[in-house]
Amino acid sequence: MTSENLWRAALHDFNNLMAGLQGVLDLTDPQAPLDGRNRLRLESVLIDGKLLVAMARALALGQVPESSLVPREDWQTGLTERLRPMCNLFRCPVELVDLGPEGSPWPAPLLLDWAAAFTRQILPWSAPGPLRLELEATPEAWTLTWVGDAPLPAALQPEPTPDAPMNLPSCWLRAMREPLGLTLEETPRGLRARVSRPGPL
Repeated sequence: MTSENLWRAALHDFNNLMAGLQGVLDLTDPQAPLDGRNRLRLESVLIDGKLLVAMARALALGQVPESSLVPREDWQTGLTERLRPMCNLFRCPVELVDLGPEGSPWPAPLLLDWAAAFTRQILPWSAPGPLRLELEATPEAWTLTWVGDAPLPAALQPEPTPDAPMNLPSCWLRAMREPLGLTLEETPRGLRARVSRPGPL
């Protein structure tokens, strides 16, 4: 992406971030502490802000974290922790379903971050949910399937239209597909991401 596009995307998203913080303040009694709902909203906005900074830095500097295999349970726990604030915000739980095989390791952190960022893009379409996310490891690939009828975001289409929304998460998701070796497609069961394995289990 060009520097101009990156600046446009960054300004667009940070404007939304500031609007989110303002929204929490507007809905809070200035004479009282934050209630549970607004505290969750504030936590989610701040987490989004940190992720946006990391995405902008990665895109601007071309930084791609090195990946290594981690135990399946650790990978799923990491994804659950990343998804918890956004699930609370949208009131849409995500159900992780492991299709096996048991004990198969998964690559982290890039695929983990990619899965969380992509889920954030389609979660509003899936509310009130739950959104079922199926994980499957085979000797050939790691596959994630977001079951349901959520559409593929316009910016992530194989050939996005000129008017497709330009934001940092979409740009980052597109940019990280190549280092991951990830393919993304719409299937009759839902959206599916596939990462080819470099070797056998």
